[in-house]
Amino acid sequence: MIGLAIATAVIWISRPASIWDGIQEADLAPLVAAVVLNVPIVLLRALRAQVALRFLGHRISLRSMIPVQLVGQTSSTVTPAASGDYVRAYMWRKAEGVPVRDGAAVVTFERLYSLFLLAVVALLLVTLPRHGLVGWTAVAAGLVVATLAPAAIELATPPALERWALRRITRGRLLGRFEEGAIEMADNLRRLLRSPLILIQTSAITIAVFIFSGLQVMLLLTGLGDAIHITQAVAVYATSQVAGILSTLPFGLGAADAILVAVLSGYGVSVADSATAAVLFRAVSTLPLALAGLVAYARLGGRAASEQAADASSQAE
Repeated sequence: MIGLAIATAVIWISRPASIWDGIQEADLAPLVAAVVLNVPIVLLRALRAQVALRFLGHRISLRSMIPVQLVGQTSSTVTPAASGDYVRAYMWRKAEGVPVRDGAAVVTFERLYSLFLLAVVALLLVTLPRHGLVGWTAVAAGLVVATLAPAAIELATPPALERWALRRITRGRLLGRFEEGAIEMADNLRRLLRSPLILIQTSAITIAVFIFSGLQVMLLLTGLGDAIHITQAVAVYATSQVAGILSTLPFGLGAADAILVAVLSGYGVSVADSATAAVLFRAVSTLPLALAGLVAYARLGGRAASEQAADASSQAE
């Protein structure tokens, strides 16, 4: 309800009639191109998870990773703070035999590290490029530092503190049986954060996702007759996503849209076109990925049912 209230306020301030007129007058070709960009975005996200799982000793083909990734993305968008993404850990166990503690460590690593990079990229691109060569040098240096910062933080944080906290959380009958798994998951998370190679690979893939998502924003504005630089589009995407995730609202509804409109307006785009771009971004990104996730879930559910039937048949024989 909070998200809907914020989204409604943004649309109302931006004049719904202007948004509708902008959608009707938008050039179709850039919108179609923005939809197509979802393909490399999904592939890169699946590759990122594949790299992390391989580091923990689990080899899963990219073909198997993609439908799980789609289901995870859909689940994360409809749950507060994207917590539904943990469904991937369960699906990896069912389909590939990956222990939940390993899968949960990978999902936690991806969520925390990508949110951290989103915040850093947003801060760097909003504040520094205006300073010319010095600013861009600072952006590059900031990205290098941010990429490897988790390793330094992990090495400076004693595991004893983390183990004490987990034991306190899992104390008692209800959660006591999860203590061993929680501690092992935390150890796996530390292994991922401690590896410079994994951090570099994950950062490169994640920043590539940001660039493709920024291209989507830029294409939407092109369709509306506006133009911004790709780095500004990436800053718009990163800032709005940070706001949506931190709001803990499903879909980041309202918060992400309000920030997207505010940042675009700061780059000289009219409020009406900014609000239209926010609506169109939902149409070309959130909606197609949600539909693809539902299709992937149906296929994975059907495959699981077939496997159960085959197991029952073999046991009967």
